[in-house]
Amino acid sequence: MLPAIGDFEGNLERIEQFIEMAVSEGAEVVVFPELTISGYTWDEAILKRGALFFSEVAKKKLLKLSREGQILIAVGTPRIVLGKLRNSLVIFKKKKELLFYDKTHLFRGEKNVFEPGEYFLVFSYRGVVFGTLICYEIGFPEISRILTFKGSKVILSAFAFGKARGHTYDVATRSRAVENGVFLVASSMCGEGFVEFVGRTRIVGPNGKVMNEIESGEGLICEDLDLDAVYHYRYDEEGDSHAYLRNYMSHLYTLQKGRL
Repeated sequence: MLPAIGDFEGNLERIEQFIEMAVSEGAEVVVFPELTISGYTWDEAILKRGALFFSEVAKKKLLKLSREGQILIAVGTPRIVLGKLRNSLVIFKKKKELLFYDKTHLFRGEKNVFEPGEYFLVFSYRGVVFGTLICYEIGFPEISRILTFKGSKVILSAFAFGKARGHTYDVATRSRAVENGVFLVASSMCGEGFVEFVGRTRIVGPNGKVMNEIESGEGLICEDLDLDAVYHYRYDEEGDSHAYLRNYMSHLYTLQKGRL
């Protein structure tokens, strides 16, 4: 999807259309890109208005859509916490209590407008444990590994990734999946906006192979995930399994005194 910068009402209408499409496909989870409500920008005034629109309008609407469609919705939005802007992924799972993940590792000009988050988010939905990350954080392997150690079988990730760094996006999304034996769902902005975005929304399996992808343009992709495959690729030493977690030597990774 390519949300329009500052067109909060229009972006929400597009989100609703995609949710309706996902529900009609029988999806149980739908993921949108980074800052979908506001569009991706470093304009503090627009982001603050977007945060207000989210809290006063979009939040109620998305809760309703989640309940009616019996679907988990993950959507990127700016929000204000203690007077400071945050770049957030909000999880709607049919209940009034929302879950928030605030981007912890900020990219370039984001550092001038957003306050970083302080924790990683892992949650359970319909018996499946999910983790979350946002865009630039795909390049920090420790985040995905922590989400994995906290039980995540699926990582939901929201992107506004520049096409100029498309090679990094391709390699990192597949690497985080294969090294952790986890499904990675990457919802990515496409087209020309704040920058030219990479697009390539994709679902990556725990073997690191791309299961489904939109090569260009907007759209929706759906996949049924065989969660038994997670155990196979993490622990079975047979066939095409890498069994990285079975052979993980945790005692060697304790940080020693000193600085890198």
